[in-house]
Amino acid sequence: MKLRTILPLCTLLLAALPYCGVKAEADPNFYIYLCFGQSNMEGNARPEAVDMIGDERFLMLATCNFDSPKRTLGQWYTATPPIVSPAGGLGMADYFGRTMVKHLPGVKVGVVDVAMGGSPIEMFDKTKYAQKLSQNPNEWWAILAKQHYGGNPYQRIIDMGKKAQEVGVIKGILLHQGCSNNGDPNWPNMVKKIYQDMLADLGLQASDVPLFVGETLRKEQGGACYAHNTQVARMPQVVPTSHVVSSKDIPGNGQDPWHFSAKGYRIFGKRYAIEALKLMGIEVQEDDDTPEEPIGLMPGEAFASVDALEGQSFAIINEGARRALYGSDNQNLGYDEYGAAFAATNAGYLFQAESVTVDGSQYHLLRLMTPTGGAYSIWGSPGYLNSQPADGWCSFILGLNNQNGQDIRNGAVWDIQYEEGKGFSLRNVGTGRYLYSNAPANSEEPAYWKFCKLQNGSAAIATVSTTERDNIYYDLSGRRVAQPTRGIYVVNGRKVIIR
Repeated sequence: MKLRTILPLCTLLLAALPYCGVKAEADPNFYIYLCFGQSNMEGNARPEAVDMIGDERFLMLATCNFDSPKRTLGQWYTATPPIVSPAGGLGMADYFGRTMVKHLPGVKVGVVDVAMGGSPIEMFDKTKYAQKLSQNPNEWWAILAKQHYGGNPYQRIIDMGKKAQEVGVIKGILLHQGCSNNGDPNWPNMVKKIYQDMLADLGLQASDVPLFVGETLRKEQGGACYAHNTQVARMPQVVPTSHVVSSKDIPGNGQDPWHFSAKGYRIFGKRYAIEALKLMGIEVQEDDDTPEEPIGLMPGEAFASVDALEGQSFAIINEGARRALYGSDNQNLGYDEYGAAFAATNAGYLFQAESVTVDGSQYHLLRLMTPTGGAYSIWGSPGYLNSQPADGWCSFILGLNNQNGQDIRNGAVWDIQYEEGKGFSLRNVGTGRYLYSNAPANSEEPAYWKFCKLQNGSAAIATVSTTERDNIYYDLSGRRVAQPTRGIYVVNGRKVIIR
């Protein structure tokens, strides 16, 4: 009788073991990556339709509560933007994870991502964050830290990292931060301490968990914090298990000098993955699967003299970089690739030149035109292309403020010159220097622009394809390509992809 009583009791106890503190082993094929930083890690670009298609093998651990989409702190979800917080958008982790699972069959990848726009690196130092927070309680990054991470972003990374270790193996740490510590020579050592603290608090070894550090937006892409890349370059000397991820040729968003565009985040995320995969002995080509962008407006007939501009609307483009100036949805001047620059949601992307006399000399104002063809106005005043002082951070679209410029006298006055074989130069009369991007006109040497009309991209391709049917390759701008590499081309009127 007693034996019959004991046996069911043992069976009941054995069945209850999984619910009495016995943990399942972590999956060795579930690779976890911790991510932290400021706004570029948080994600600053608006996701597009192609970015919202998830992969069931790429997961995110919610590091805060979300209302839209609905996510709960500490729960796993298929990773789609915003990954970091409700304040974020498309960022570094998105295409890092997508690229990793693509090249790691049978492996799941999870990201644990904590970031706040504008955050100094000290907010991730467990011995410094409290003082930094108390000294700057009303800064945007401080508000985000309190709202999303209980005021202690570092501890949130550790808590969520431990939770992730219950089901997977931490394989690396991703960092993108620097603008709020721009050029600080002590930055590499501060990063080293944070990295070592994370390893110690999570029971990890540096040899098993490399650190991947991304560069800031470069000068040639309009970046304001490019000087910080000197400190990023020092990381492998300060932390031997760290690896620099290059931002070379990655486009900015064309609206401010700190953030990358949606395409830029796709490229950058992939570069982080390429570095991680390289350590696993897997070589990946950067341009093998860039999402195809729709063909919209493209450069058309070019102008070849200043006189020819009279009464005409024209785009201002950098043909070599395939980028154009435009009016963003705020007053900032934008500078981005054609697809983003010529979007109908922008304030405008065409300009008209208006003559103006200053100190007895003839110059021009550049009035922004709306996508529907009307003259653009902002805050009740005509919208003209203005430059900040040469030591400022942007050019912008605003009124004249009764001095032929908004911020400085003659800041909206342009000496436009045309040089055969090079194009148009734009010297700002207020700064005395040349415009080369959406930064202030501060270049001592002229940059040359193409002033042109726009045409539908598919029409441009059709024009090429109907006149040539001899297997000649053209890019999506209609330019002949002698030796096509990876990418999308037009051949005999049809789009083809070379992989």
